[in-house]
Amino acid sequence: LEFRRVLFRSKEYQMSEKLGIGDAFPDITLNLVDGGTLGLPGGLDANYKVVLFYRGHWWPYCRRQLVGFEKIKDQLEERDIRVFAASVDPEDMAREVAQDVSFTIGYGANEEHRDFMGSWWEERRGLIQPSEFIVNKEGKVVTSSYSSGPIGRIDAADVIKMIDFLEAQK
Repeated sequence: LEFRRVLFRSKEYQMSEKLGIGDAFPDITLNLVDGGTLGLPGGLDANYKVVLFYRGHWWPYCRRQLVGFEKIKDQLEERDIRVFAASVDPEDMAREVAQDVSFTIGYGANEEHRDFMGSWWEERRGLIQPSEFIVNKEGKVVTSSYSSGPIGRIDAADVIKMIDFLEAQK
């Protein structure tokens, strides 16, 4: 993987190549707050998988986004869409986030995960900046969204619109 150091708003980030439309989502494994691990993308059995890497339990934009997906969980289920979210949080803090949602929450994301996905990594706090993916049943990236800072995220309602559009094209 190719790495570059980037200075962005007086902060240093490390980044690698981004995942684009049609790329295979990398095989990665994360710890789950409910115990065990989850291998992505194969560990989520669904027509579409929404994979969200958020900054941490402490950031209100992250929590708001995750709750947004929870609010439309019935619409997601109708379309066979499964959501998974993870951050660099330790297990106890990720468990706090998991109390607000019914989908699977992972913890302990690290620089190796960043490398596989091409995410922005903030050195100062040791965190993955928002990195979000819609992955199809075959494990291919349908869309990806990367943020170099705290804002700029996939909206839950937009996921529904995107999947409905893709399904209408079949």
